[in-house]
This record gives sequence, structure tokens and C-alpha cells, in this order.
Amino acid sequence: MDYKLDYITRMLSKISHKRLESYVIHRIWNALDNTDIHFVFQQYVVRKEGKYALADLYLPQLNLVVEINEPAHYKNQEADIIRNTEISEYADIKVIDCYNVVNGNAVACSLEELNQRTDKVIEFIRERINENHLLPWKGADTPEEIRQRGVLKVDDNVSLNTVDDIAAIFGTKPKHRGFLRASGVAVPKCANEIVWWPNEKHSKWCNELSPDKLTITEYPKEEAERRGHMMSHIDKGIKRITFLKYTDWLGMNTYRFVGVFRLDKEKSIKENKCVWVRISDTYQLDNQL
Repeated sequence: MDYKLDYITRMLSKISHKRLESYVIHRIWNALDNTDIHFVFQQYVVRKEGKYALADLYLPQLNLVVEINEPAHYKNQEADIIRNTEISEYADIKVIDCYNVVNGNAVACSLEELNQRTDKVIEFIRERINENHLLPWKGADTPEEIRQRGVLKVDDNVSLNTVDDIAAIFGTKPKHRGFLRASGVAVPKCANEIVWWPNEKHSKWCNELSPDKLTITEYPKEEAERRGHMMSHIDKGIKRITFLKYTDWLGMNTYRFVGVFRLDKEKSIKENKCVWVRISDTYQLDNQL
């Protein structure tokens, strides 16, 4: 299935149980009718004192959050104001109220009122789009686009759908071990470099990315096999150009470039596991492939 179609239909299905929020977001999506605009639902936003918020709708190209307040928000107005103030430090914010206050109570507004409030935000978004030269939302990257750029950068959030796409960037193909596909492949013409695509949810292996994303700890789940695996890598000096497999909240699998890693010998021996430490957040591609 086309990536954008898969993405947006999964997004919309995730909010189908929130009737008013779903209606408003559908109206915005249909009114804009622009597949170059990236919609993100339930965007994670870091708040103060270790708290976080999930913004209803985030448009990353415009750095704009749209909050859709259903009547339940009225019960926690003070907390909502603090939450939205903290979100506004992260991005611009527009609020669409789906209720009116009647005799001190929150009552859902009429369809006409909700449409008018939503349409004001839609007009604001259109103005923002016209004011800014936006790079179109591409969906997933393609190997050709990445090779044309000539460099991999963590900050670019490079993500690919399959290991075949990853290998294609380097002008090679994944290898197989019997019926199983290997978790990496050598980079052509580059000694001691492999492309690696670990899976955090592998049935037999642990591949743990640290919270700061600077270390990956790799080891077999079978404890008796750990030392042998670690010792087989300890003195090779291999660099791993790494794409970690993610399953996002939509259930979509992607492989995201997380940097270039090298084994830390001391930490690996101490932990009896392969401890890969990031040595670079960029990788220069060979454009002669």
C-alpha cells in the first residue's frame, strides 16, 4: 500500500472513538485537501517537571499544534491552561472548543458553531501555508532520494520501510542464512564497515537503545551464548551504520537511521554483552555506486 495512504488511514482510525475530535480533524484534512501537509496525531510534547502532553494535532512543517477541547476539558480548565502554555513553548497553538459554558456547565456546541470555529483554524492554516515555502511531506524516504543527498544524518529522521531499501542505499542486497535474513550486510568497497538493522523486539536477541540514543547493547537472550557472541566481535574494529527497527503507535514498522556505532571493548567485557557506542551521527555515502 502507498505509504501516505497507509499512514493517514491508520492515523484517522486511531481517533475514531473520539467523536468530536475525529469530526474536527476530518474536517481540517478534507478542507485542506493537500497531501503535501504532514498530519501527526497525539504528538509527544515534553513538559516541565518530567511531565508530557499528547497534542491532538501537530503540523510539523508549520510548527503548529491544534488542540480540540471536548466538554471534559472544562472540568480541568486551570490544568488545561498550564498544559497549553507549556505546549506553546514548543510550538504555536490554536484551540478549538467543542463546548459552550451554560449556567456554569460545559455543553457541547452546535454543529454550526463547531464548523465555524474549525473553519477559522483552517483559514489560519491556509494563510500559514501561503506565507511559508514548505518542503512537501514525502512520507517514507526512498533509497534514490537518500543517495542523491549523499549523506545520512540522524537529525534528518531518515526512515525506510524495508531492509532491501536500506541495502539499496549502499548498492548491495541483504544476505540470507537459510530461510532467515541476516541482520546486516557489508558495505561494498569499505573494509570493516557493515550496515546493521537491529530489531528491538527480536524473539532471540536483545538490541537495547539507551534513552540518550548513544549506545546499543546487543546480546542473545540465551545467556550461555552471550560470551561467545561478544568475544567474536571484540577485536574486529567494525563500524556499524545502524538503522533501528521501530514499531510506532500506529503499528507501522520503519527502520530509522540512528548513527554509526563501534564496539566499546571495555564495557562489552564488563557487561558480557556487545556494547556499541555511537561515534558519529552522520555517514558520508559513496556517490560512485
